[in-house]
Amino acid sequence: MKKILILLVALGAIFTGCNSKAKNKQEVVRIAIEGGWKPYNFVDSDGNITGFDVDVVNAIAEKFPEITLKIEPTPWDGMLVALGAGRFDVVANEIKKNPAREKQFLYAAEPYNYDYPALIFKNDANIRSAQDLFGKTVIVGGGSSYAEWVEKFNKENGGKINIVYAGDTATAAIFAEVLSGRADVTIDSPVAAGIFINERKEPLSYIPADPDLLNPAYLIFTKNKKGERIKALFDKGLEEFRADGTLSKLAIKWFGSDTTVKNK
Repeated sequence: MKKILILLVALGAIFTGCNSKAKNKQEVVRIAIEGGWKPYNFVDSDGNITGFDVDVVNAIAEKFPEITLKIEPTPWDGMLVALGAGRFDVVANEIKKNPAREKQFLYAAEPYNYDYPALIFKNDANIRSAQDLFGKTVIVGGGSSYAEWVEKFNKENGGKINIVYAGDTATAAIFAEVLSGRADVTIDSPVAAGIFINERKEPLSYIPADPDLLNPAYLIFTKNKKGERIKALFDKGLEEFRADGTLSKLAIKWFGSDTTVKNK
């Protein structure tokens, strides 16, 4: 009888352990970020991946113990291609909406941030509005919302701007092209520009490219069953974080102001 009891206890322990492992099994969610776009997402001096976008997705993962994140810095010019090919599940890189992307990917139900395209130039440049770009060389990241803006503006104004594409070059390197004079202007987030200028004391200024334009930024997901499942979790997390003030606190931490609400 004792032997039977011991066997039953042992079997019970085995099954309990199996159930515990099953419950603790986490689904890996692969997230792409640019990794060189401070303060949105970047690798710090200690080699840690950090920034606003990273804090947002990590906070969401903490709410859902059934998932664990694998965050990978990925060149901008290959990021969306990799998402479409299924090498990632999520892109957390302040993505804006356009018709082509909406056909290919799933967008979060609501934006998690806002920004506007800013013209960034040397202090001694005579630039007061977008019209002053005519005859100038503008460098932008290919395929970005900033590139889309200047391409549209250029087309509407007779192609008077020389547009150069930076590919997967990090933001700091693009700003360096303007500082060196190889380009007259770049277009980027005013937050990224402000951080770069203030930290490095560089002789750069910035103004809104279009004073009336404010773009919502989204997390985007693969258009498949896993993407739908992950999107549902992230939508729930973002909804709760907006309601309880977590999003606002993270924005203030990284940007000094709340950019998660629709105002400039």
